[in-house]
Amino acid sequence: MSEVVARDMLLIFGTVQRVMRVERRAREQALDVDVMPAPRSVSSECGVVLAARFGERVKVKGVLRELGLEAQTIYRRRAGSWTLASLEGDAQEEISLTSTSAYGGCGAKLSKGVLDSVLCGLPQLVSEDLIVGIEGADDAGVLRIDAETAIIHTTDFFPPMVDDPFSFGRIAAANALSDVYAMGGQPLAGLNLVSFPLEEYGKQTLKEILRGGLSALEEAGAVLAGGHTIEGRDLLYGLAVTGRVHPERIWQNGGARAGDLLVLGKPLGSGLVTTAAKAGLAKADHLTTAIRWMATLNQGAAAAARQADPHAVTDITGFGLAGHAAEMAAASGVEIVLHLTELPAMPGALPAAASGLVPAGAAKNRESLSSVLAIDEDADPLRVDLCLDPQTSGGLLIACAADRAEALVRRLAGSAIVGECREGRAGTLRLVSSRDG
Repeated sequence: MSEVVARDMLLIFGTVQRVMRVERRAREQALDVDVMPAPRSVSSECGVVLAARFGERVKVKGVLRELGLEAQTIYRRRAGSWTLASLEGDAQEEISLTSTSAYGGCGAKLSKGVLDSVLCGLPQLVSEDLIVGIEGADDAGVLRIDAETAIIHTTDFFPPMVDDPFSFGRIAAANALSDVYAMGGQPLAGLNLVSFPLEEYGKQTLKEILRGGLSALEEAGAVLAGGHTIEGRDLLYGLAVTGRVHPERIWQNGGARAGDLLVLGKPLGSGLVTTAAKAGLAKADHLTTAIRWMATLNQGAAAAARQADPHAVTDITGFGLAGHAAEMAAASGVEIVLHLTELPAMPGALPAAASGLVPAGAAKNRESLSSVLAIDEDADPLRVDLCLDPQTSGGLLIACAADRAEALVRRLAGSAIVGECREGRAGTLRLVSSRDG
């Protein structure tokens, strides 16, 4: 048992053949490695992973360089659960990033109602080349450069929702990049935005946060173009991201049509699971699964959605599925109906709701939607909580023709059809138990 625990690093390669190649070469160099079944919390694709010692990461990196291979994802066991890691990382002591944060991730967003009241009456700076601005609650701004090119501008930053620095950095960057994918674009560059209490956490913690962010940018094919760091009392991290899109191929949250089905690209519940984890009541594999989903780029989802010729797209973050669906309904002039029994939930999310471990942001979301939200009497209250749960780096919500939606779900792992658009009362949202509601 002690040998298994000592192998505190998992490497995922995507195919069994690559895992076996790395294992053979690593054993030839007397490294302590083994092939083991992949925990479902870290991989839902390849059936096996390579287990190794984090202390031998430099030698493992040499083996991979020699074989011309690169691990898809690396996990390290910390505080009893698997967290994201890098072969470049240092053997840092375990710390708790979330202990001083009242809110974590996108749950820290101001409620939509408060934000609307603040923005009301402020002047708008307009231009003929500003294709998408703040008026439609879209995910990013879009500025036309010429007939073939438009630039996407977006930013996202927040306090930590997980304790591990690398995982936090990766998730925050994935969340910021998601806005570009939601607009149908390709990320080009990011700028780090950092507030960091240096005396409390030390330089190495900041380095690991930034390393996590870099891993997301690298996977997205974008570059880090700089950033701005202040020594603040609160820990905040995120990115300002620039992307590119053709002016005629921009996705917006308006445009959904009556009869469209709604496809959600990731399961829900990251806010519930991380709230349970902060209370010390989440199972280790549940937290690992939530980290995996939050750290997953929406790059693949956007590519799959492109084949479905979507009418409207948005990504699900702090306002929850309900809040962002309501924004789509308002921008599209349709009624949206969400089917609660069809909502995909992360492991541990519904038990967390049943235990009352619901993030404060869910109540803010419900209050902000009070004028447009209708909930059927037989609706499961736990699934209502799931629908209102503030997501960090959530999935894309895609409105497309019914025949395209079925094909999209088959292409996109973890996705589900969660609702539909109806003529109804424009701009309203209804939560029903099932499709028959």
